[in-house]
Amino acid sequence: MSKDSQRFTSSAARVLALLVVILIGLTFMTDRLITSSENQVFRDQYQEIELGMEESMVVSLLGAPNDRLGAPNDRSPEFNEGQSKDFEESYRRAAESDAAYYLIWNLGSDEVYAIGFNEVEQVVIVEAGS
Repeated sequence: MSKDSQRFTSSAARVLALLVVILIGLTFMTDRLITSSENQVFRDQYQEIELGMEESMVVSLLGAPNDRLGAPNDRSPEFNEGQSKDFEESYRRAAESDAAYYLIWNLGSDEVYAIGFNEVEQVVIVEAGS
């Protein structure tokens, strides 16, 4: 192999490696932008939740609750924002509410949204943390 063809092969390999890195970066950024915009839509809809709203309306607005892995999350008898440190007030309000159960949405960016419902399936507490 001549020196010119070796230089061409070496240059082509560098360019190809650079293109692969750029493609991976663009894929990552596109995923982050899509996730960020989906999360913003969720946050906007979450702001529409009001005390007294029925569970069916909440679920139709926000979608089914999920855990950190995206699996369906059934009604939880316990309030959970992922951690209690720095969220003591949220836990206090939840304990003082007459919530019989909670639905919890976990967004991939460690954002936790918990909504408590009473025995007649109406919102009695709305909390968010991260």
